[in-house]
Amino acid sequence: MSGKKIGMRSAALVISALMLLWSTVGCEGSDYDWRESEELRSQLYHMSLDTDNEIEISTVEETDMVMACSADDTVNPYTCRSTLTQNICRLVYDNLIDLSPNFEAEYIVAKNITVDHTIIKVQVRSGLVFSNGDPLTAEDVSYSYYMAAKTEGSIYKERLKDVMNCSMSGMTVTFIMQNENVNAYKLLDFPIVHYDPSANKDFPPIGSGRYKFATYSDGVTPNTKLLIKNQKWYNPDKVQIETIGLREMPSVESIVHSIEIGTMSYMYTDMRDGEPKSVNANYKKVDINNLVYLGVNTNDTALADENVRRAIYYAIGTDEVATVGFGGMALGATGPFTPNWSEAAKYQSGNGRTYADRAVELLGESGYVIKDEQGVLGDQSGKQLSFNLLICRNNPAHMAAAENIKKQLADVGINVDITEISAEGLIKRASEGKYHLYLAEYSVLNDMDISKLFTPGEGLYNGPRPYDSVRTYNNYRLGMGTLEDFIEAFDSELPFIPICYRMGMMIYSRTLEGVGEVSENQPFYNMQNWRINKG
Repeated sequence: MSGKKIGMRSAALVISALMLLWSTVGCEGSDYDWRESEELRSQLYHMSLDTDNEIEISTVEETDMVMACSADDTVNPYTCRSTLTQNICRLVYDNLIDLSPNFEAEYIVAKNITVDHTIIKVQVRSGLVFSNGDPLTAEDVSYSYYMAAKTEGSIYKERLKDVMNCSMSGMTVTFIMQNENVNAYKLLDFPIVHYDPSANKDFPPIGSGRYKFATYSDGVTPNTKLLIKNQKWYNPDKVQIETIGLREMPSVESIVHSIEIGTMSYMYTDMRDGEPKSVNANYKKVDINNLVYLGVNTNDTALADENVRRAIYYAIGTDEVATVGFGGMALGATGPFTPNWSEAAKYQSGNGRTYADRAVELLGESGYVIKDEQGVLGDQSGKQLSFNLLICRNNPAHMAAAENIKKQLADVGINVDITEISAEGLIKRASEGKYHLYLAEYSVLNDMDISKLFTPGEGLYNGPRPYDSVRTYNNYRLGMGTLEDFIEAFDSELPFIPICYRMGMMIYSRTLEGVGEVSENQPFYNMQNWRINKG
């Protein structure tokens, strides 16, 4: 195959009681309830916030850096909803693991991870302490998992749903997964908080990150308007910025304007909270793992033909769609996975360009050689290449992308009629198979599981089972096959058409220097290089 190709691959009693408590820990609610244990735990020993976690606010005359915060959100890593608060939490709480800008796992609180079928063992890094000086233990990790997976409204709940149970022994936490998946450990990117039943519930949980929340010196009134450098962070020398002021802002536009005039320093947005109309400040694009794709109903006679699906792919310049539909805030697809995932990139050979001649050639091989007056191709039986495309009418970027896709497909003799419907209607019709094509966005989790997009019965794909894609993907997840095998099978069958990966944005003031590449998971990546120029 030539041209464009998707690269488709008294003390003793206390000690005894604690040992009994720890030996029965299981993170599944039926095995162990952290809340029920609090009364027993408080009888064994008492922990409280120490004075090192407090500061007299009036002594801080000027902060080094200023960031926006949300007035209506909870400052809790498991219940916060806005991107602004999530960003703040990433400074206060270290995750068990994180993903780098090239979507590979980086161990943070975890020192080592081993995967044996459905058993994931995490060795907790020794020597870490929370900002109040208490040691970070496997118990804190286990408790944090429970809160992340079981708290209503937790943003981590979905990605942790496959964890059946967890237990701990010494500094090792063991997770039992429901399904075998070589990448399942990448889903353990939840923040670690201090398990302290006696802590004041009016304060945010204590973390072990680069910064900590400042509170009034009376230790009673909570104040989350300031972050101060955590001197007990495992490598305090890495952070040059001592203080970060937090200021409530009403909108993305107001934050951007404040950055432009220098009254605010930094913002990362994945565009969920609104998209800035223009930016007159330093900014960089940030890759996020949101795939925009064309769902293809292979129950349709024409779309069941692999040549037709390949022709659609070859006809669409994905870089052009990313530019026209998303204003350049997207990355043209080169295959089923984000081009910036280093493990997959070496097997994905698409380049974002259109290959109209190759598309026409493929259509000719399947007998579509007769054009009508409108330039639509058909075969000898009169079957025309005319399809309906469903899009969400409340998504301007998707609407613009659909119009561009329609134009590019028309250039090779494929007619597309666009139907704009509600998001609920689109989901319903997709699950029922009442479409030819649909344009949608899929948030890919850290384990890179895209199987719902080509597995019958999952509500996102309709048609015969794409046998080779399913088989090779399942083998890869089980550790019995390679990613290259899957991408090759996907390339051949094309059960859906990858279009682009949407991007986020970091915007920062001209006084903030040393900012390099960051990621969706780590918007403060390599923050040791950041500094404020006050000259």
